[in-house]
Order: sequence, then structure tokens, then C-alpha cells
Amino acid sequence: MERLCGLILTVILAGAPAQAQDSALDDLKAAGGTAEELSLPVPAAPQAVASAEGLIELPQFLPENNYEPGFDWPVNKTAAGEEWLQTGAEPTLLKISDAQSDTLQFVTGKCALAANTKYLLSAKPGFEGEHIKVSLKDPLDGCSFTAGYVFMPHVKATSAGGASELPAAVRAFLDTLAFSEGTNEKYNFIFTHAVFQNYTDHPRKRKCAGKLCSDAAGRYQFLSNTWDPLAADLGLQDFTPPSQDRAVVELIRRDGAYTAVAGSANYENFKKAVTKLNNIWASLPGSPYGQPTHSTATLWAHHKLALARYK
Repeated sequence: MERLCGLILTVILAGAPAQAQDSALDDLKAAGGTAEELSLPVPAAPQAVASAEGLIELPQFLPENNYEPGFDWPVNKTAAGEEWLQTGAEPTLLKISDAQSDTLQFVTGKCALAANTKYLLSAKPGFEGEHIKVSLKDPLDGCSFTAGYVFMPHVKATSAGGASELPAAVRAFLDTLAFSEGTNEKYNFIFTHAVFQNYTDHPRKRKCAGKLCSDAAGRYQFLSNTWDPLAADLGLQDFTPPSQDRAVVELIRRDGAYTAVAGSANYENFKKAVTKLNNIWASLPGSPYGQPTHSTATLWAHHKLALARYK
């Protein structure tokens, strides 16, 4: 089986401490040399490509389908076409816009949503930037509007599916991976920490940091030329958070690591999964790409905290 190799994310997405990230990025910009001068390994497949201007395109390779076991995603997510949103452990807000909540007035601009509550929707939930767009089926008491925005990290699950459908250990591992990559809960990151708002498709925005260029995007930093065949194989029609979650689980499966990830509540399985996947994500310990990485101990501590949230 060909393993996915050559994903070289800049240290700003490698999950290093902020000071180290800024310093390393400054060093990369100042160096401005070849891949060898920047101490970046060039994988045998695919090759990093340097342009006439000396810019280096960071490559990514999609593994062949190995047909190993993976996660069976639910087919029928709703009963009789019912759409819904489930809030998380803390109360949150329905906002009339994606503005900061402290700039909005209660009743006319923001209304309270209770914690751990399922709200029925009149339409399928949508996604925009860091928010979920919803239209409530029933009005809230004392609220002048029913359609608005809910901050995505405050939502436990929706009828759109995604990570909330995964086993606890798998979901915790994805959280740990996002922590390592520096994206955390944000599904709208682009290489260099730029952001996008529209999830209709992979943003395909090529960004450069010094001589290093990439269009890596999303919580799991997919390159467009990896995303396109992966999305086609899975029948994904957009780049929404649920689609990104499905794609990353498929990526893990194709690299032969899903069984270890599914059993990652056990330390040995966690370590095995990290070791298998460090040829994909440069921030994982043991990665061959010469960039700052987290220690296994740091990631394991984060993983245990994530597991506790989902049990």
C-alpha cells in the first residue's frame, strides 16, 4: 500500500506554541532559499515543485484505497426528514447575524438557547465561517426572529451529521489532530491562518509564507488536489464541516490507521495511530519533515481530555 507522504505544513499550522510559530515563520521568510536550504525534505513521491521564482509548492499525496475496515456512517440521520440542532453543555445564543454577540441587543439581535437542548429546524442547517445557520421551527419566547447564527463550537450535534456521529475515541483523536495542527475547532482555516466563510467548495486559495506555497484548507488541512479525488470517491458535494470529517476519517482508513484510532482510548493504540499518521501530518511526533512537533505525551494528555468530554 502506498502511504500518504509529503504533506509539509508550515510551522504556523504545526501546532507549536505561538511564540515558536511566529519565530519559525519569520525564519522561513528570511531564509527564502531552496527546499534544501530550508531543511525541508523532498519526498520521493510526489516531488515538491519549485517555480522559476523559487517558490516551493508543498505537495500532498492520497493513498490508494486499501479496503481496510473503517467507520460506517449512518445513512438515515433524521426521522421523517426532521432537521435539528443540539446545543452543548453550556447555554449559547441565536444571533441575527455573525457579528460578535456583545455588539447585539437581546430580543432584537440575540436570544438565549438553553444548554443540552434539541431545537427543531424548519430547514437543513447551513455553515458559514465559524457559525451554523439555522431557522428554528418554533419561535423562542420573547425573541423577535427565528433564523440566525449559532457559534459552531457551542453546538453538540446537528442533523447534518459529521464528527458527532463518530465513536468517542475517534472524535477525540480528530480533536487531538486539530490541536496538533493548530486549527483546533476551526473548519475554515487556510494555510497561513487565513480564513474563509463559504463552504460550497474547497476555497482553492493559494497562500505563500516566504518561499513556501500551499492551498491547504479546513480543519485537517486538505490540499485541493487531494480533496478533489477524495471528495469524488466519497460523493461529497461541499467542503462543510461534516464533509471534512468524513474525508479525514477516510484518509485515516486508507493509511491503515483507523483500527488504531478507534481503539485510541488505550495508550498503545494511540501511539500506534500517531506513528502511522505522522507521514501525513507534519506536526505529529516522529514526522520526517524536520518541522516542530508536539511530543506524544502532550498529545496523549490532550487526547485524554477530549475523551472525557465525549464519555
